[in-house]
Amino acid sequence: MIQLQDVEREIFPKTADGRTVAKPYIDYLLAICRANRGRVLVAEQSGQVVGYSAYQIWDNAEEVHEEAYEFGYISDLIVLDTHRGKGFGRALLDAAQSLVKAEGIELVRIGVLAGNGSVRRLYANCGFDEHKIVFEKRL
Repeated sequence: MIQLQDVEREIFPKTADGRTVAKPYIDYLLAICRANRGRVLVAEQSGQVVGYSAYQIWDNAEEVHEEAYEFGYISDLIVLDTHRGKGFGRALLDAAQSLVKAEGIELVRIGVLAGNGSVRRLYANCGFDEHKIVFEKRL
């Protein structure tokens, strides 16, 4: 969690410091997973945690302009720097998708900061298409 925050902070400086928010965020993540049929998945090597992902099942109830549907949302995906490029990220992504599909859900989404090119390429290589792009302007 700390590394995820720190990586995102390099791209978007308003991201909170990883050490400051790690405990409250993990508590939040576990609660949101419990409330929304989600799970946290952990990748290990030699008994050491090297990455994790989390997903939840959401509905689009707030989108009054769309038909009702459920989708899986992968809210977190991080692999430690020392273990990137070894297939852990793809394995976590595949496992989350399989569990979402086992729930009878046919759509999965994942977010990424626009400036995170390597992760955007990973998601594209895993078959994800861009769904919604939000523009931002500093005033």
